[in-house]
Order: sequence, then structure tokens, then C-alpha cells
Amino acid sequence: MGWTPPGLRSSRAATGAGRPPSLGDGFVDGHGSAERPTIYLDVDGVVTTVDYQRHAGRDRLNPAQIARVAALVREFGAQVVVSSTWRVADCRPTLVEAGLPADCFHADWRTAILPASRNAETGEMLPAERARRGDEIAEHARRNGITKYLILDDVEVGPAHAGRHVQPDATCGFREADGVLARQLLSCARAA
Repeated sequence: MGWTPPGLRSSRAATGAGRPPSLGDGFVDGHGSAERPTIYLDVDGVVTTVDYQRHAGRDRLNPAQIARVAALVREFGAQVVVSSTWRVADCRPTLVEAGLPADCFHADWRTAILPASRNAETGEMLPAERARRGDEIAEHARRNGITKYLILDDVEVGPAHAGRHVQPDATCGFREADGVLARQLLSCARAA
């Protein structure tokens, strides 16, 4: 196998080095960028809602919302990192079954659960509103050399992620208007 630029090795390994390179593999796009954009994905309040689960069943994902995220992944050649509480177990098969591309996940597919995101007495994960999700995303991005990213999360993730966060209304999930903003932010990241 030939030389692979640093930082792309895991991406190629995860997507299959035997096929021709493409933007999805992290190779240079038409804008001269070698970094594949990353989408940090929360699940509850983004691709499913309490109301949707009340009608469709517990832990069911909304196909329309998943389709919107999948469209972003395909359009921008993005990779997905799960930043949701769903990351405790391997939720990738559920996300793929719901409609995300099977090869869209970053090799390091989930953020770490930092000590600040756990109850100091019980060790249990804190609710999303109190967890330090922004810190978990920043740690993952630093550790993996990710500079071009978008966060889809219904809770605030902090000022460090300004201009990179789309915050859907948790009762509605990821709507078309959120998709428009996500495209704008990903376009800006790609051009940077």
C-alpha cells in the first residue's frame, strides 16, 4: 500500500483501502482540504424525540430526521462521531439500520465519557443538560486532530464550539431549517 497522509490512516482503514480514493475517504476535495468534516451526533432530541418514541416505540429513530443527517454525511463526505448517551453501547448498527451510511463512522466513533460527565458519588452518567458534552467533544477533536466539525445536539455545548453547533428543539428534533444551518456551517468549515 502507498503512502497515506498523517491523520487519514484510520479513515482509510475504516472505509476500505482496496477501493479507489474518494472525498469520503478523506482525500483532497475540490477546495484543497484534506480533512474530512466530522459530525458529532447526539441522538435524543436530534434524530428521535420523546413524542416520536411515544408513537413508534422506545429507542426508535425518526426516519425523516435520520435521512436529513444522512444527506449531510453524503453531501459533505462527513464522518460521524456519536456524542450521545447512546454511545455507552455500540449504537452504530441501530443508526445504520435507521438510514446512516454504514461506512460513515470515524474510526474512533464515540466521544469518551469524561469524569466531569459522571456523578461523583455514584459514577453514573449525568443527564445531558448537566454533562460536559462540549468538553467531551473538544477532547475527542484534540485527540484525533479534528479541526473541521459540526455538532448536532439539542443541549448547549459551550462557547468553545460557537459557529459549529446546530441546536435543534428537543421536542421537534432535526428539522429542515436545522439542515439548512448545518449545510451553511459545514460549507464554511470546508472553505476554511
